[in-house]
Amino acid sequence: MTAATAPTLPVMPSAARAQAYVPAFDGLRGVLALGVVLSHFTLMTVNPFDDPTRPLAVWEHLCWYLGAPAVDAFFVLSGWVVAGSSLRHRSVWTFYLARLRRLYPLALLGALLGLLVARPLMSLIPPSATEHGLLSYLRLPVSGQDLRGSLSMGLLGEYQAARISPPLWSLAVEVYASLLTPLLVLGARRWGWAALWVSLPVCLALSSVFTAFIYLPLFLLGTLLVLAPLPGMTPRTRQAARGMALFGAALLFSRHLTGVNHDLMRWGAAVGAALLLLGVRGLDPAWLRSRAAQWLGQRSYALYATHFPVLMVGFAFLSPVLGPAWSAAALVPAALLVADLAQRGADRLSGAWKSRSGEQIG
Repeated sequence: MTAATAPTLPVMPSAARAQAYVPAFDGLRGVLALGVVLSHFTLMTVNPFDDPTRPLAVWEHLCWYLGAPAVDAFFVLSGWVVAGSSLRHRSVWTFYLARLRRLYPLALLGALLGLLVARPLMSLIPPSATEHGLLSYLRLPVSGQDLRGSLSMGLLGEYQAARISPPLWSLAVEVYASLLTPLLVLGARRWGWAALWVSLPVCLALSSVFTAFIYLPLFLLGTLLVLAPLPGMTPRTRQAARGMALFGAALLFSRHLTGVNHDLMRWGAAVGAALLLLGVRGLDPAWLRSRAAQWLGQRSYALYATHFPVLMVGFAFLSPVLGPAWSAAALVPAALLVADLAQRGADRLSGAWKSRSGEQIG
């Protein structure tokens, strides 16, 4: 099938095009990625659900429950941004190629770092230090399906990402959502918000067969925010935008109060993420458009994909001196450096791929 005969996507209206890109979202993406990194300071060795007899310190509680809300916000934001991206492409295939070029190189690097760095480092860490938390999974054997799944971003089936590099699970979910984005866009434009209500019971039922379906409504919510905005969703004053953002953040981070981490909590948190995004768009905070925030946002995906094995280097060599959390924290600058180098390499590879393929965007 040639580009001329490939399925086409509808043209994005200029109003929706203007709403799809919000510069402050780039900075927000960086803050969310940093939140995931902070959560792994404690998630590495602590799991209150596996070891309820160990109380969490206040800072451990704050860090432990940062990761999941950040990922929820990532999924809603991805639905918003990727829906706009899909409608700028002339066909489904050019959109898929662009997503593959964006996601695969860094996801592959994350998998290789997990296999070649994270897992070998476990031999340097006493088993008593990893009885609970994410590091305990890295001692489990890796199956052939785990290898196939991690190296294909989940395209060859679900796999146990925690046995290789825990953050990889959400990258696979991003891939699945990207494959379904044309359907999400179609549903949003034809049926509007009714598509979301229909998706909830359908995805809940399908998640018993394929777990990733439980997260699909979050991407659909983001798609609806940009393609089918409801009246009143755009705050008219800065005070209203600030209130919307604060209420959304409170709802998004409600796990800190409830102490519940069930997957269905993500649906409620997604509403908070949506309100936060709308509030941020209305406020357009200068600090999220600052050079530092934009720099971090542009490397957020690379940071997310590669940081865990880098933090493990600090844990393996510095933990006896600094303790688990501070040893991981000491490697954050190294994680940022690796993310920067990885992003630069991915950009070069993407540019070379794009020039060879002659991809065009409508």
